[in-house]
Amino acid sequence: MDQTFPLSLMDLSAKRLQALSPQLRRAARFILENSGDVATRSQRHVAELSQLPAPTFTRLARAVGLRNYDQLRDLCRKDVLRNKTILADRAKSLISKVNENAEEPSLISGHATTAIRNLQHFVEQTDSNKLTGAARLLADARRVVLIGEMSSRGLMDYASYIANMSLTGWKVLGRAGDGLSSELADLGSKDACLVTAVNPYSARSLTIAKHVVNAKVPVVAITDNALSPLVTLADYSFFVDTRSPQFFPSHVALMVVLEALVDMVIRERGTEAQKHIAAVERQNHILKEYWQEALATNKGESNYE
Repeated sequence: MDQTFPLSLMDLSAKRLQALSPQLRRAARFILENSGDVATRSQRHVAELSQLPAPTFTRLARAVGLRNYDQLRDLCRKDVLRNKTILADRAKSLISKVNENAEEPSLISGHATTAIRNLQHFVEQTDSNKLTGAARLLADARRVVLIGEMSSRGLMDYASYIANMSLTGWKVLGRAGDGLSSELADLGSKDACLVTAVNPYSARSLTIAKHVVNAKVPVVAITDNALSPLVTLADYSFFVDTRSPQFFPSHVALMVVLEALVDMVIRERGTEAQKHIAAVERQNHILKEYWQEALATNKGESNYE
């Protein structure tokens, strides 16, 4: 095994994955999403499951810098051991403390176990220096625009809300009736962009992101894997597993990563962010945005005379 052999599936070069032919991209996506099958079943069976010719997976292995299919399968085995057995058992033990009397795992336990596994995988495979670099980019920007549509729409609205509690100039593009063209026209290299999208990817998000890139705005992307179309547009790309026991992708880990990234930006801004938080808090009290005990009434009573 040579010295450049990847340590995990996520170590496979994003640049190489993006350069693959359509058929090899299909094979790569199947492996990323079904590493357990690849680790435990024959190449022929994997070909049947994926509905792709068996030689495709050998060609894929060589295309991403491996010698043969066996090395690709070894990566999948390591992925299973690290992320599906060890982490699943760890998560199961945490959940069992809450669900000790249950004969079988509940639906909520299954979701919680998967979410913990997804987040732990992100922590283990992400370069902390790279994450710090992205936070500094966002902290130093004149303005930060956020892009999120479809399943990511609510996430970016939430990220904008928590960011604007302590930062200024964070805005989700294309919201509240604002003209997208006028918003894009004001952007430049001193600004920054944070975009989130997972499979199935939003065509609108990708279109807006391309316009942002054309405006010379640096981009931080949070997506699901190295085959995401956002990778070719971003200066920083981070991959978060969205595996779920349900038919839809889980966004729990994505939300945690967004919260952590905003927190890192706030820390980079230091006392300036602290002063802004205090100012927002004072204004919320002035406008009576917060529920207050003195204003509460018992059921059946009225505040009106």
